[in-house]
Amino acid sequence: MTLKQKQALLAYLGYYDGPLDGLWGEKSQRATIVFQRSYMAQEDVDSIFGSATEKRILEVIATGEKPAVAENATTAPGWWKDIRYFTRAEFRCPCGKCGGFPVEPEETLVRLADQVRDHFGAPVMVSSGVRCQAHNDELPGSAKNSYHVKGKAMDFCVQDVSGAELLAYVKTLPIHYAYQIKGSDFVHMDVN
Repeated sequence: MTLKQKQALLAYLGYYDGPLDGLWGEKSQRATIVFQRSYMAQEDVDSIFGSATEKRILEVIATGEKPAVAENATTAPGWWKDIRYFTRAEFRCPCGKCGGFPVEPEETLVRLADQVRDHFGAPVMVSSGVRCQAHNDELPGSAKNSYHVKGKAMDFCVQDVSGAELLAYVKTLPIHYAYQIKGSDFVHMDVN
């Protein structure tokens, strides 16, 4: 399957809104992640449109299957239209049980994420945004009063940027707290 065909399939399902040009950039990767989060197991979410994703997207189109986690864009606040680099779906709880948005991501948090993306000029991958309390409680080391449960935290990395460099920049922003996640280039950032 060509890259243009992959873009066309993602566009058909409403995940991709860029040009069908066969150039696999940030929009194509984000669309792939959102599709994978909607229709595939959490461990299969990797932003790579490989054979497993190709098989799954063809099954979804053939059967008309509904997403495992509905996006329900009608409840998204209007400020999302001003966000340049992220989609609401990138912040959803991945548990597959709570509907994805027990709370809305905090606008300030998402705007700061946009600022981080703009500063580094490189793709940002959100590994954790909103969490329902049940999912948060299942994660080893998660605080009971986690800001993720309040929609005020995210864990993320920036392509080709070290965790130390990312953390140093994040600490210049008007945030509540930030730290580098041990053994990775991911940073946790939360806001008041």
